[in-house]
Amino acid sequence: MREADKGDDLLDFVKDLTDPSTLAVEEDLGHGYVRLRVTEAERRQALQDIRSVEDVVKELVRNARDAGARHILVSFQKERGRWRNICVLDDGGGIPPELHSKIFEARVTSKVKDVVSDHLGIHGRGMALYSIKQVVGEVDLVGSELGRGTVIRARIDTRSVPEKKDQSTFPKLEVNEDGILQVAGGPNNVPRVLTEFVIQDGNVEIYLGSNAEILSTLYHLSSELRKSWAGGREIKGRPLWFELGGIREGKALKAFAWERLGLAVSERNAFRVLEYEIPPLMSINELLRSGADDPCIRRSDLHRPTRADWGEQLARRLTPQDLKVLAARIAEAFETIGDKCWLSTEQPVIKRRKDRLIISLRLHEKED
Repeated sequence: MREADKGDDLLDFVKDLTDPSTLAVEEDLGHGYVRLRVTEAERRQALQDIRSVEDVVKELVRNARDAGARHILVSFQKERGRWRNICVLDDGGGIPPELHSKIFEARVTSKVKDVVSDHLGIHGRGMALYSIKQVVGEVDLVGSELGRGTVIRARIDTRSVPEKKDQSTFPKLEVNEDGILQVAGGPNNVPRVLTEFVIQDGNVEIYLGSNAEILSTLYHLSSELRKSWAGGREIKGRPLWFELGGIREGKALKAFAWERLGLAVSERNAFRVLEYEIPPLMSINELLRSGADDPCIRRSDLHRPTRADWGEQLARRLTPQDLKVLAARIAEAFETIGDKCWLSTEQPVIKRRKDRLIISLRLHEKED
């Protein structure tokens, strides 16, 4: 071997030896996944450990976001007043099949060189899923395919891993002096966890609902994708729920929901999804985009009107947030008219009545 070649080999050896990513890795698992050394995992120690149901949701949603998901759906349902069933579905990069059995092991991560730092602290030590498995016990990888996303389901005993009592109320929001929307109060519950994610990263659409509501939402998303696909549009990485929109029978929909998506629904509810009696949810992003900063916002505000309501109750198509936007526009339009007549108005009150809107404007005479 020539001296020059020996020198190159030595330089490569020294380079590999001093590469921070090499020093951080104990085992290369392939496909970009590694097992970190203990010292590196400790260096990346997250600010949050798994101490509550909210912590479980935080870590599962973080993983989905970091996998490049465009949609994250969180099924959140209580069983017998004690067990909290959570299923997080995403359309991110997915997990290679040969690593399905390893993701719940300690220090396994796809973040070799860099860690993720977000509003919750440091992420990427390969301990989140391991910690959830140790604390919760009942957590499973329902399915994952490269380029199609991942589904993880957990069943939590809230006597051992507690949660906030109020899981319906969304946090109060306000716009700070820099014009940035921020959380201003409210319970530290799952709706708040997800709202904070939306505020920090609005590019990911996040949904929250029961098993049946999430199934209906996925069915709607699948149907829209399939229409685009049938129209000749190329779809990259069809999500795990892509086939859902082609199902037309309740029993088959129920089976697909459980076996492929980890969602337990009755055959009756599966049929109701097909009949649009359980409408799809709007995302939390959509709720916030509609100007929903009212402190009384609840999970029910994510519901879209059912088709039955659309027949006679036409006004029910408009959400409370739609009415807020309309009221603001009316008040703005009245300013010009009111100035000519020396009149001002209070905030308009809009009521929905079947096929009409009743708008009330209380007038005041302007003072000089």
